[in-house]
Amino acid sequence: MKRFDLYCMIFLTMDHYWDIHKGERLGQFLSSMNPYLFEGEGSAVPEYYRRFCKMVDDREIELDESYRLANVYIECIGDGFVKEAFGWVDEETWIRKCEKYLESDE
Repeated sequence: MKRFDLYCMIFLTMDHYWDIHKGERLGQFLSSMNPYLFEGEGSAVPEYYRRFCKMVDDREIELDESYRLANVYIECIGDGFVKEAFGWVDEETWIRKCEKYLESDE
């Protein structure tokens, strides 16, 4: 898994939560974090992806370490609503969703 794949998976995980719960603060956060708004690697507000890149080395990330890294990033953000939005997914579900995402070449 590449760094940008991990970033997208974090976004998609929280976006799924937002689809169900529709929190305004989370919606605003996800709008800024959105990696699909523009072509190429990045986010709607470039600082979000830049901060993520500083935290995660530019190397291939093993699936079995991706969940831990995602949680480290979520902890760095620190906002309770972000932790709640990511917290619905356990490691087993995360791995399954990552495998599906990587197979789809999204």
